[in-house]
Amino acid sequence: MKKALLIIVAIVACCALLANADYLMDFVNTVATGAVVPIVIACVVMLLRHLTQAMSYKTAFDAVDFKETTLWQDIVLIFSLVFINTFCLFSGATGVAFIIDDLRRKGAPIGTATSGAILSQIGYFAAVFVICIIGFITMALSGQVNTFFVVGGGLLALVLFGLSSLFVLGYFKPDVLYWLFDKIEWIINKVIGIFKKSLAPAWGSSNADSMIKSSRVLAHNPTGTIVSVSWASLSAILNMLCLVAIGFAFGYTEVPVLVAAFALAAVSVIVSPTPQGVGVVEAAIAAIITGAGGDLSTATAIALVYRGIMFWLPFCIGALLLGQTDFFSSKDKKADPEQQKKDVAWVSGTFVGITGLVNIGLNFVPQLFEPYAAAIQFINFGDIFFGPTLGIMGVLLLVLAVGLVMRFHTAWGLTMVLLVLVAAVEFLFYATITVAAVMVALIVWLTWHRYAFDKPITQDAFRLTPRKREGKTA
Repeated sequence: MKKALLIIVAIVACCALLANADYLMDFVNTVATGAVVPIVIACVVMLLRHLTQAMSYKTAFDAVDFKETTLWQDIVLIFSLVFINTFCLFSGATGVAFIIDDLRRKGAPIGTATSGAILSQIGYFAAVFVICIIGFITMALSGQVNTFFVVGGGLLALVLFGLSSLFVLGYFKPDVLYWLFDKIEWIINKVIGIFKKSLAPAWGSSNADSMIKSSRVLAHNPTGTIVSVSWASLSAILNMLCLVAIGFAFGYTEVPVLVAAFALAAVSVIVSPTPQGVGVVEAAIAAIITGAGGDLSTATAIALVYRGIMFWLPFCIGALLLGQTDFFSSKDKKADPEQQKKDVAWVSGTFVGITGLVNIGLNFVPQLFEPYAAAIQFINFGDIFFGPTLGIMGVLLLVLAVGLVMRFHTAWGLTMVLLVLVAAVEFLFYATITVAAVMVALIVWLTWHRYAFDKPITQDAFRLTPRKREGKTA
């Protein structure tokens, strides 16, 4: 199943890049107009920034007495977070949740994992907050302070205060922390209770226990805490220096203004309605530079290249490294034959299912897929089927996808027949080589892995629980 998820991740990454193809081309063209040396320095600073952030994570985990991670694992985690946060509305919370999950999979208690994740965020937010104060002073002197920046800075201060308070409460007022986590447990159980789910018994107390222990470890290990915060602070400073270097690349040398632009950009990421502040950050940087008297074309170039280097390059690296995180990678490198069959079934069913969903969408809401036209052209059956027939074809593909996941031999056979017909018609009558080539590749894949689809369709195959054996009576 996880391999199927990786395929979905790859498709989503391709769609995101294709949907922003014009932006990326503008980025490439704009980079060519800047000075080479500062651009190279900016790229090196970007890599150093992510390396130092990985070091801040490593030292944060060490500070809460969990030393099972390696620097490379934390580097993978850092870049993966850039990719994951892009597709989440509450990207900061999602990133923390992913860090906690990663540590849990490495064997950390839930409270220790939570403490390490929170500490890893505190240092970076603290450094950004200091830069925001400097930026606020700069903007105040130039008369550019706006409500958006003040609100964002206030939210950042509240986040810092809230995260830090958890450790203070854990050390000085553990009873209050128990009460807080019990309340959180009660709220979560109320919400997920709608779906007949609940947290593990004593979830709140267990989290509070581990966090109290981590708070005591940090209190007796101030050096480790200071080292972690220092690395995180350096990461934020390098992020700012990247923008400064890009400003110099385009002949803009007003460092105080660039610091203010970075401060507003950092706040924009926090309060932006778009994941990672896509679109908002660029506008914020350009607004500060032009407000200080900078040329609009120069400001636009600086904003465009900064986001390209500090966001889109790490985004691509994160997409490539995501498969190496503990969530996707399997510790058992030699999977048993049955597990291999399940993986093949999930991969095959996922791709066929995506093809079905795309063709259904093209029939009912084609405008939804317009940004991804370059990606879906490889699985678009719209030139063969149209109207209700395209919708029926999509539904049929979804049914076959479920059959492939369940490893039914009949579903495999029907899928092969359908793909052969589609590939032949696309190639012979419509000359759409792209669609035909993808269908042929899928035919080859299914033929190569035909051994995985070895189950007949029976009534028992659809049972959620095995049938109980009836005892014989004497």
